[in-house]
Amino acid sequence: MGKLTDIALRNWIKAGKPLAKADGDGLTFTLSSTGTAAWVLRYRIAGSRKEITLGRYPDITLTKARELASEKRVAIFRGVDVAQEKQDRKEAAVLAERLAAYGTVKALYDEFYIRQIEGLRKSPKQVSGVFELHILPIIGSKLVTEVKPADVDRLLRPLSERGIFRTAAKVLQLTKRLFDFAMKRHLITSNPAAPFNWTDIGGKVGPRSRVLSCDEIVEFFKGMEATPNFPPYSAAALKLLLALGVRKMELLKATWDEFDLESGEWHLPKERTKTEAAIRIPLSPWVVQTLREQKKRSYNEYVFPVLRLAPGKTTRYMGETTLNHALYMLHSSLESFTVHDLRRTARTHLAALGVEPYIAEMCLNHKPKGIEAVYNVHDYFEQRKAALVQLSDLLEKCEATAKQAVAPG
Repeated sequence: MGKLTDIALRNWIKAGKPLAKADGDGLTFTLSSTGTAAWVLRYRIAGSRKEITLGRYPDITLTKARELASEKRVAIFRGVDVAQEKQDRKEAAVLAERLAAYGTVKALYDEFYIRQIEGLRKSPKQVSGVFELHILPIIGSKLVTEVKPADVDRLLRPLSERGIFRTAAKVLQLTKRLFDFAMKRHLITSNPAAPFNWTDIGGKVGPRSRVLSCDEIVEFFKGMEATPNFPPYSAAALKLLLALGVRKMELLKATWDEFDLESGEWHLPKERTKTEAAIRIPLSPWVVQTLREQKKRSYNEYVFPVLRLAPGKTTRYMGETTLNHALYMLHSSLESFTVHDLRRTARTHLAALGVEPYIAEMCLNHKPKGIEAVYNVHDYFEQRKAALVQLSDLLEKCEATAKQAVAPG
């Protein structure tokens, strides 16, 4: 039985003083300074205090308020955040009303671009370009609710048949995101692009074995030179990953105090290595020059500082997905490859240059196996330096060839 009565409610309203009176189990009668009387249900979910307005009194009577509160408590017991659910319904209703007049994929894209792309991505024009060239001309005029997997296949098939697998991958990724956006706003119940994956755009099942040949490295460098607004900090990081064979986050978390550019050494502390052992990494002249250029762009203690702090992000170094995004935006006809493939490429070219396997493995900071790891603690610095200089010389020639190819005239 609740604590409140209709007589008490009417007397409080007549008195006109702001108040909040509990009926029990979170149901509360409130009266504002302007005389607005309402019912509020206060509750706790996932350790947080929440509340939801059930309606105004006397439109919602005391009896009805108790019934509504009981229904909400059942939902809360099942793990539903009823206040958030109410807010989500409001937002969905607003978007549904906005799209009702248009209802097309193009209208959905306009909303998606404003809320998900513009201002959040570093290269929104690249995203809009994919939509305008490969998606909207084919399905832009269709109603959102009428797009089927067959329509998505119409987007992907011409690209995969032409061998433009990277573009096909971009189209699939963005199409999935677009219709995920529609699902979150309750416009559709399933994503028509969901059944498709990388095998549908020309991907092959097999071990991870992608290695860039010398000619492909030239094409890679040409792509970074020719891609409009390709971030120079990303280009520097990708070159260093190729030249040093280190792991991505070992480089991206590096601070300037770890480097002695005059001596050509990087002292990578054990706290940031997979082997949990510190290592002194030799730096070739080409690598030192790349680092000096990057230092001019850096503004904090990190070699690769974050250029834009996303909401809730506190780290001050380049994000883990930044280089993946850079490769995604690269203008190139190269078969798709990942950031990790650069490490495999470095190891392969060290072998091709005649570097002894043991030295090549140490260049990648792979931990020796067996008894060797216990008794041989020599770091082979000079041998690793000679090997990495050879690798850098090869990369420097590739870069020179690429720059010559894209130079005007």
